[in-house]
Amino acid sequence: MKKFSYVIFIFGLLLALILIQMDLGLGNIAGLASEPPLVELIVRGDDMGMAQAANEAFEIAFSRGILTTGGLIVPSPWFEDAARRCRENWSWSVGVHLCVNAEWKDYRWRPILPFNLVPTLVDDDGYFYPTAEAFLAAHPRVEEVEKELRAQIERALARGLRLDYLDTHMDSLEMREEFKAVVIKLSREYGLPISGECGENREFFDIYSVPPEEKEKVLLEKLMTARPGLYLLVVHPGLDTPEERALIDSNPDGLPNVYKYRSAELRALLSPRVKKIITNKKIKLLNYRELRAQGRV
Repeated sequence: MKKFSYVIFIFGLLLALILIQMDLGLGNIAGLASEPPLVELIVRGDDMGMAQAANEAFEIAFSRGILTTGGLIVPSPWFEDAARRCRENWSWSVGVHLCVNAEWKDYRWRPILPFNLVPTLVDDDGYFYPTAEAFLAAHPRVEEVEKELRAQIERALARGLRLDYLDTHMDSLEMREEFKAVVIKLSREYGLPISGECGENREFFDIYSVPPEEKEKVLLEKLMTARPGLYLLVVHPGLDTPEERALIDSNPDGLPNVYKYRSAELRALLSPRVKKIITNKKIKLLNYRELRAQGRV
């Protein structure tokens, strides 16, 4: 009789443990089901290394603003300064802003490779072409494009940078399938995702051509109305300095007084009102290092 009672006791104890586990499991499932879908936002800055003021603006935006990731123009004049800042701030998520153009009047840069090795990528003076149209009109050879883009990635790695993604400067590498294929090939070879090709919605948060005085207002409106999903906001942080005031875009559709747009974007990234909405709406800021760590790219 005692043995039978002992068996009943053990059976009851096991049954209770099973029910507790089931209850916990159901509770967890219910808890997960009740969690609202997230608005996730990657804030990508382009053109790091372009100018001293740009590098300073990136450091401010990373440390005091909502910038989550930034792309370096490796052939540009202030790349070494940008690379040093990245090494000194290991938490920054950075990538290579693959470049075959130098669009500013009186402010040019050349390829990483000796220009005689990539002659179809440069003008008679050995500089990158200022516009996508001029680049394409020179009939650039795909093999030269690949060599130069690979050299840019290798230069960044040689400077000790921890790279998290690739993306492209202007539209030149987006206008022909063979150039797109080169970028995809390098992405796979180096194990680096292509920004904008990771499931992000990059149209909703486009504020590039929004007038400077309205950038913060428009960004606030977009943050307030964003539906759940993964978004990409592309910005170009800058400062109002003599250096940036001297920049004139050679593209026919280039923004006039570009320094006003870039400094306004920096102010929007630093805005307490922008930060407050992000906090109140529980918008999750992400970078490509985190996406890779989560196995989402």
